Formats: sequence, structure tokens, C-alpha cells
Amino acid sequence: MESSDEEDVEKRRVHVRPVTLRSAPPATLHLLPCEIPVNRPAPVERFFTPAIRQGPDGLEVSFRGRGLRGEEVEVPPGLVGYVMVMEEKGEVLGKQNSPQGSDSEEPEQELLEPPEAALERDFDRVIRASGSFSRFTVWGLETVPGPDAKVRAALTWPSLASAIHAQVPED
Repeated sequence: MESSDEEDVEKRRVHVRPVTLRSAPPATLHLLPCEIPVNRPAPVERFFTPAIRQGPDGLEVSFRGRGLRGEEVEVPPGLVGYVMVMEEKGEVLGKQNSPQGSDSEEPEQELLEPPEAALERDFDRVIRASGSFSRFTVWGLETVPGPDAKVRAALTWPSLASAIHAQVPED
């Protein structure tokens, strides 16, 4: 008998388009101390174009009248960060499938399914990399986020996981 938890896991199978990882352009990222209850694309650069200053305690900027303090954080060595975007199921590498009846020099090519599309049929969601980064800026209200910030814990995990799973020498 399957539990509802097992059913939920099956419904959340995600396919990452590997070709987008190789071609993701560099992105500038800012981790802001706020929450926006919407999950959709937004013209963030229209609203947050920071005039960052180097202050005595780190980076300083003002956002909507509030002072923010921050610092640059490096992604752990050997790793790369990616900005991921969910795509509609019918999109093929960022392009919509051609509509039926379109003029094409090779009509038999329209009948063939790209190998990537055949693979994606088994997944519920498809994501692609829209940008890559090796560093980002973490901002805090009035103070620089401390060493206990969640992002710092997340960035220490790869080295901790490596140590946990490393071969233990026999004595």
C-alpha cells in the first residue's frame, strides 16, 4: 500500500536541461533580507539598482529608505551556482514547438521527437539554468549577516558532506 508521501514524491520529478548549464551567462546576485509572496519573473533591476558604497563595516546601500549592510560571499571552491527557471512542458530548449501546418523544408523532421523531449515526458517539471555565479552579495538590515546566517550554513555543507563520506583509513 502506497502512502500519500510516496505519491507526492513521484509527482515532483524534475528534469534539469544539461545544455543550459554549459551556456548559462554570468549573473549578478543579491540576497536581500525581505520576502516577496510572489513566485514569478519580475523586473528586479528596475527597482534595485544599488549604489553600493564601501563602509567601515562592509558594503552599504539604501533600499526603499532602509539601510542595508552586506558582504560578498564566494561559492565554495570547485562549485558553481546556477539561477534556475521552470519552463513550460512544451518548450524545447527555450523555444516553443513549431505550430502544426507551418512551412518547413523538411516535413519529416517535424514528426521526429528530439531525444531531450522524449526524456522529459517522464518528468513532471523541467528547469533550465538562466544564469551562473561564483559569488553573490548577502545583505542584512542595518548589520552584516553574521556567521550564523542560513546561507553560510548552506555553503559549508559541501565540505562537511565530503568529510562525512570520505574513506576512513584503517589503523
